[in-house]
Amino acid sequence: MTTFYVYEHIRKDTGVVFYVGKGHGKRHCSSQNRNKYWSNVVAKAGGFDSRIIYTDNSEELILLAEVEKINQLRRLGLELVNLTDGGEGITGLKHSEKSKKLMSEKLKGKSHKQTVESIEKIRKANTGVVFSDERKEKIRQRALGRKMPIHVRRILDEKMKSFKQSEETKEHLRKVNLGRKHTPDALEKMSAWQIGRPKLTCPHCSRASSSGNAKRWHFDNCKHKGNENG
Repeated sequence: MTTFYVYEHIRKDTGVVFYVGKGHGKRHCSSQNRNKYWSNVVAKAGGFDSRIIYTDNSEELILLAEVEKINQLRRLGLELVNLTDGGEGITGLKHSEKSKKLMSEKLKGKSHKQTVESIEKIRKANTGVVFSDERKEKIRQRALGRKMPIHVRRILDEKMKSFKQSEETKEHLRKVNLGRKHTPDALEKMSAWQIGRPKLTCPHCSRASSSGNAKRWHFDNCKHKGNENG
């Protein structure tokens, strides 16, 4: 039985992934029948390394995994030399819902995580890169309606907890918002949003307010704290 796999090609000079493919046997380390963009990158990088990331006996499942990996890396902003979005290995193939569900189950817990070293190489490789308006629009379109992965959201939440704005930043924001007025439509939406939010009651002054105002002006910061029995 033939074992199929999804593989990545990695630049020798930066360690950044630039191509994702599907194959079997020794296809992952072959330079034959590659497109001209692949050849240009390899020539500039001084060669390439290959890495197999998924294997399975089902070619259909591997094709689905190839599509998912290409999509994942492009969402991360990597410039791949793939001419398509993958999945063209079987002509006229239409994936059944059963196959998609099976592929999803097989990939759970197998998401390929970049090492700290590779992330740093990607960062350096993209430092100073100027995005064209066309590329910005493509990125924007891909991001529409996309939900942030839970692990990314958790990392951002942790970073925001320790984030402190400099006095210079605070002053800049103050000037930007100085004299700014909300439109009637915006005020109405803000009011409706506030009405629907749960209220918190301060134990010191018994004032009910939104969670944001409650934490800012009441509880430990309440001016009536300590005067409950007075």
